[in-house]
Amino acid sequence: MKAALLTRLPSPSLEIQTVPLPDIPPDGIEVTVEACGVCGTDLHILNGASYRPVLPFVMGHEPVGVVSKGPRELMGRRVVPSIFVGCGRCDPCRAGDERLCAQGPLVTGVLGPWGGFAEKMWLYPSQPVVVPEGLSPWVAAALVDAGATAHNAATLALHRQPRRVVVLGGGPVGFLTASILRSQGSEVVVVEPNILRRDLLISRGYDTLIRLDQADPTPSSVVVDCSGVPEAFLAALNWLPTHGCCLIVGYSEVPRVDFAIVSRKELIFKGVRSGRRDDLIAVLELAQRRAIDVPPVTTWPLEHINDALSALQSGQVAGKAVITVNNAIRHEC
Repeated sequence: MKAALLTRLPSPSLEIQTVPLPDIPPDGIEVTVEACGVCGTDLHILNGASYRPVLPFVMGHEPVGVVSKGPRELMGRRVVPSIFVGCGRCDPCRAGDERLCAQGPLVTGVLGPWGGFAEKMWLYPSQPVVVPEGLSPWVAAALVDAGATAHNAATLALHRQPRRVVVLGGGPVGFLTASILRSQGSEVVVVEPNILRRDLLISRGYDTLIRLDQADPTPSSVVVDCSGVPEAFLAALNWLPTHGCCLIVGYSEVPRVDFAIVSRKELIFKGVRSGRRDDLIAVLELAQRRAIDVPPVTTWPLEHINDALSALQSGQVAGKAVITVNNAIRHEC
């Protein structure tokens, strides 16, 4: 099969090679890939600043494809994966939350099983989620990880019944978080310095700011940090009102934090690691009903994946970057 292979870390690019599909376990499900989203995590892996899979490795943790070998009820169905696979024995796994497996979960396209930057891949039986009818593979690819993460973050934010939510970062996760919150009647402000992303949000009717300190903190109690930028986290720390809450979605390394501020204002910080299977199912259904906005999709064929990576690294993609595979032709977004 043709695949975009990661052969060293750090690496400036992926290598297009013909490689065999890794051995499928007896209960594994083979998928012919149609499309695969590109995530910020992919860029961090390439830079050597995130997960370090065993090499050579095929990344791509936002795949969409058609089942070509597997259970009869799934044959020919378009599916996306719930990307985490846990040990099945620890408390989080027994509670249905493989993302937080105490042993450290396998993550398709990130750690362990190869991902969707290839013509074929395989999934464990617990992973496939059938894509709702009428939802294109390009839209589904935009939702596999970004959508599930956003649904989890929005749900946690809404639990606090805020008058207004401020979302830091207008990339795909921030865009979808804002969209889900707005669909539930929340007032949302998105802080995004990138002009392409900010113009996109404005065109979709969102209130936007360049910097957090431009926002009035009085009516807000929740910030959702989707930026992964240390300066954004520190700004939220100082800006949040008493008893405010910051949901940390984007990964960042903050060199120095004054926790006196946290104590004096009795702030709450909560991490968000992607989304559960239920979050993925829910966000696909919201998109199928057109109850939420989905970021516009820009596609590149697998052979040009490094062009997509370069465009993302230089901040030239306003919405979602998606790789098309097996000569799939995009008809809608």
